[in-house]
Amino acid sequence: MLSRLLVLSSSSSCSLALRPAVAWLAGGGQHQSSFTRTTSIRYQSTTTSTPTTDDDSAMARSRAPFRMPRNSPDDSVPQDLVSSWNQLGLWTELVDSLTRDMKLEAPTPVQSLVIPSLLKENPADTAFLAATGSGKTLAYCLPLLQQLKTTEVFGDDADSYETRKPKRPRLLIIAPTRELVTQIRDVVKLLCHSIKLSSHALVGGQDYGKQRKALNRPVDVVVSTPGRLLQHWKEGHVFFGDVQYIVLDEMDTLLEQGFQKELQQLLYPLLWQKPLQEDNPLPKEGAPRIILTSATMTQAIQKIVSPGETNRRLADAAITAKRHFTKPGSEKTKVILPKVDIVKAPGLHKAVPRLEQIFVDVGNIDKISLLVDIVSAGKRGNALKKTAGNQLTMVFCNTAASCRAAQYALSEAQIDSLSYHGDLNSIARAENLKKFRNAGEDPESTEPRVLVCTDLGARGLDVPQVDHVVMFDFPLNSLDYLHRSGRTARGVADATTKGKGKVTALVSKRDKVLAAAIENAVLKGEPLDGLSSRKSDYLPGGRLDHRRETNSRNGRGGPRKQQQQRRGLHTKGKAGGQSTSRGRW
Repeated sequence: MLSRLLVLSSSSSCSLALRPAVAWLAGGGQHQSSFTRTTSIRYQSTTTSTPTTDDDSAMARSRAPFRMPRNSPDDSVPQDLVSSWNQLGLWTELVDSLTRDMKLEAPTPVQSLVIPSLLKENPADTAFLAATGSGKTLAYCLPLLQQLKTTEVFGDDADSYETRKPKRPRLLIIAPTRELVTQIRDVVKLLCHSIKLSSHALVGGQDYGKQRKALNRPVDVVVSTPGRLLQHWKEGHVFFGDVQYIVLDEMDTLLEQGFQKELQQLLYPLLWQKPLQEDNPLPKEGAPRIILTSATMTQAIQKIVSPGETNRRLADAAITAKRHFTKPGSEKTKVILPKVDIVKAPGLHKAVPRLEQIFVDVGNIDKISLLVDIVSAGKRGNALKKTAGNQLTMVFCNTAASCRAAQYALSEAQIDSLSYHGDLNSIARAENLKKFRNAGEDPESTEPRVLVCTDLGARGLDVPQVDHVVMFDFPLNSLDYLHRSGRTARGVADATTKGKGKVTALVSKRDKVLAAAIENAVLKGEPLDGLSSRKSDYLPGGRLDHRRETNSRNGRGGPRKQQQQRRGLHTKGKAGGQSTSRGRW
């Protein structure tokens, strides 16, 4: 196992500069050149060396950091600090909650787009898509809660009957995971308190009797997973006759993780007349408005909305009714939705501009050793900078077995960590996530600051203090890469501070095609959706020929080669301190 080293380099002018990967891992400056003479600090003994063919550390096998071009759209921070929440039409009580309790001074781009449209007297069914960390939860919670209170206080029938009733919520928010439901519930509860509304969360793994008793009291908002909501509805603990709005949060996950049957049973009685005619579905009179949110436009979403939708910033897009989704290999289950307006944030499917990314070529080296090398370097980097020590690291694996192997290796290296994957029950996951959040919020906390997880932790979880995302296993597709990397460089505590983050991904031989495509798209400022892991797709005439990296002249020594050598993949150095640079995977 590689020793945990802090490696410093000294140039000929004796000025200190961190070596490429260490500079990035420890938050140092830009990569200056190829390998230089290095001085390493190891157990308080100083040695001097030049990288050799035996240097297999993560530092030696790393490409230079890369990021989106300057001035790329950033959906997670306000673009115009002059604008304010009041200008969107929100009540003072809600604005005070945002600025005083949440420390949010101005809306993000997606919030500026969505909130006014949902505050209209008769809002349209809407699907809005925006990057992770862009504030989608507030984008729908704020206007819909205000709409509920408006109906309660100023509605035509406000004095004739009791608006708030037991077992009869007026807003349903459906999310795919217990953790996301709890996270949304916390936001809803804070906002409801400011305008005197009530809310309740329904998730599996918690006391069913307590949930039933809570529904017996007047409730305005129910946040739930599909299965638990369906169970309470079938047993008569909740009724949908007064529902005015339905939100399907993380719609892509709901469709891809096997919730189609539950959604079908929940939505059809609310949206369509009986009997349902699939060729010509008749909307139910007084049907609730439906709002869809997603961080990615997956094939499932495309089949429900429309493959030819227009960006809302250019024109309003009305989507025809009856969009079907059928999961391959399963029973024929269709999700039929009414026509919706599409709102797409400018940074959809793009990496966050404030995010630095680095790919490490695994080669024949043990990935476990590289993982320990990377995580420990980050810990030493924090010590070097004398930070408060509250920065967090998330390590992503493709399977629960891989999580266990990674966590065991970190433990052997005396690095404490927490786990978060499907083999853990919901109580254990919730407890580990709570400890991880506490570690970020409290600089004096003794809880582990490393969370080892599968893609279960890549969707919807908001831990703003995460500073470093390590992909021990490279993701299987580019959208999973976006979700994972979106766990860092997220929204920050105030509107004038732009949080930064880092991503380190270990790239094995089978991952190189997709890794090269992702790096190329990020450097060009292009969206990452639709990228492939098949080399044939990028060959002339292939499906993605138009997105092929334009560096085929590298072998001829043109300007492109010189540019790639400046930022290229550093490998084992030659004698005399010279280095080779592999500009391509």
